Amino acid sequence: MSLSMIPLRTLRVCALSLILTLALCPLLTGCAHQTDEEAIESSIAKRLDGYKNPDSSETANFAARMDIDSLSQYGVSMADFMRAYLDGFDYEITSVDVDDDTATATVVMRCKSFSGYETALAGATSEMGSDQQIATMTTDELDEAFGEAILASLEGVEVRDTDPIIITFEKTDNVWMPVSDASDDIAAALLSN
Repeated sequence: MSLSMIPLRTLRVCALSLILTLALCPLLTGCAHQTDEEAIESSIAKRLDGYKNPDSSETANFAARMDIDSLSQYGVSMADFMRAYLDGFDYEITSVDVDDDTATATVVMRCKSFSGYETALAGATSEMGSDQQIATMTTDELDEAFGEAILASLEGVEVRDTDPIIITFEKTDNVWMPVSDASDDIAAALLSN
């Protein structure tokens, strides 16, 4: 079929469709590009979303800093402790301020109070110590009872906001990276809550 046999109206519709497609293509693909703020927020979210999963590498690194493996002698696994401690964990990126190739992000996390856990555990162990039945328990039974007290203490601890942390980023080769180890800042905030 030659072009002369195609109605003029059909040619105009095809030409208009082609022009619109070419004009809108950069706009549609431009939507996929992240702003600097979005790239930083995405980097933070990727890291902090890991704390919502007890089996993530972020949670495992945090547990290692807390020496959670030492609780295994009481029958408490790292996964069980982290699941109980991080139950209710969330975060909010309250601001991202970009200045050329440097940026700061302010983050507030919401998690169980570690000092509240320590207080609850001290109360539970004091209660265990005053129980007359403790004198008849074997070492294994005592360890198991203490492990149960550890997890039970975490159950009742309130979830509250941490103090805001500020994470500084630098842009190198078009990639935003934290200047310091953000994991240290995150762990410090979670443990001082």
